[in-house]
Amino acid sequence: MTEHSGASSAVGRPRDPVLEQAILDAAVDVVVERGFAAAKLDEIARRAGTGKAAIYRRWAGKTALVIAAAQHLQADLSIPDEGTLREDLLGCVRHYVSPNAKAVLVLAKVIAEMPRDGELRDAAGASIGRPAADALRAVIERWVERGAVDPAVPVDLVASLVPAVAFHRVALRHEGLDEATAVAMVDNVLLPALGVRRGESSAPAS
Repeated sequence: MTEHSGASSAVGRPRDPVLEQAILDAAVDVVVERGFAAAKLDEIARRAGTGKAAIYRRWAGKTALVIAAAQHLQADLSIPDEGTLREDLLGCVRHYVSPNAKAVLVLAKVIAEMPRDGELRDAAGASIGRPAADALRAVIERWVERGAVDPAVPVDLVASLVPAVAFHRVALRHEGLDEATAVAMVDNVLLPALGVRRGESSAPAS
């Protein structure tokens, strides 16, 4: 198992969701208080009321545990299909709207450490950054296929705009996107970048 392969139960040992949640919660608290580099598995285990062996039975190490904890605090990710391009884009962008302050803080700690820790950077990109960007890209490509978006639009570039803004806010201001900013991003940035006016954001009639 690699460091960023997530949690897995030991063979023959039933999973204890209460203990797993306690470990995830403790990981968030320690990282928020001390930062990623200074966070120690010993302290996380102690706060969770368990030992390090219980952590290693579930995660390969600190990186995998912290990434799992950060993911656990984020909204569920899905590829929306609401009938209009605008609503689908809003569904994707709202993934970055976080009412959970701890989710923003732990992500900020992770982002702060990424330039110094390549393993953490790769794990966070694969598990946190890329899936949300891929969902947005999939929505745009779907609407290209439906004829509502010009195929010449640089899909990858447009899809990168939202995570760039969202992670900038997290890293520098320790804030996620709010609802008003999410709507403004769709109406004033994404739709114009896709060459679509708001009133034209549904697929053409067949």
